[in-house]
Amino acid sequence: MQRGLRAMQARGELDAAADPTRMATAVLASIQGGLLLAQTYQSAQPLRIALDAALVYLHTFADPGQTA
Repeated sequence: MQRGLRAMQARGELDAAADPTRMATAVLASIQGGLLLAQTYQSAQPLRIALDAALVYLHTFADPGQTA
């Protein structure tokens, strides 16, 4: 994931000030937490929420000059 985020940054798709290492760690932690809660509650809803939150987080680093 970190490599992919760095590639996106090199293409200008992520803000130059973004830290791909921190971003990847945060997103993976969100996914792992969502999976754990999904197993605990026997429901996919916690994973959906975690994935949505991770996407929102990633979008905060999108280069405003790029179109989605």
